[in-house]
Amino acid sequence: MEGATIRSEQAVTLSLCLVSWIDFLLHLENYKQRTAGKLTKESLTIPSIVRQAQYSNLEALLDRLEKDETFVQKWLKVEKACIEKKRKEHKQLIEIDNPDEIALNFAA
Repeated sequence: MEGATIRSEQAVTLSLCLVSWIDFLLHLENYKQRTAGKLTKESLTIPSIVRQAQYSNLEALLDRLEKDETFVQKWLKVEKACIEKKRKEHKQLIEIDNPDEIALNFAA
């Protein structure tokens, strides 16, 4: 939120709500790790928790790669299907010189 411009009361409320939820999740994760005996007295930072989640995901991926022989082929098939994205067709530009034509095009 550093450097953000807040222009409305609703934006302030939403920002405070999001910060409160992030703080709650940080404390919840630290509590879980402390009660599981994985954490000392000092709390972890958000980047540390993210790195732990990334490491856990990496372990799960490597485990899946070892056990499932078809996983890589399925993954490659999905990635290949998502490589090419077509651009959306754009509507023709309307010349502003003729206001009657603009009115007719919007009516259609």
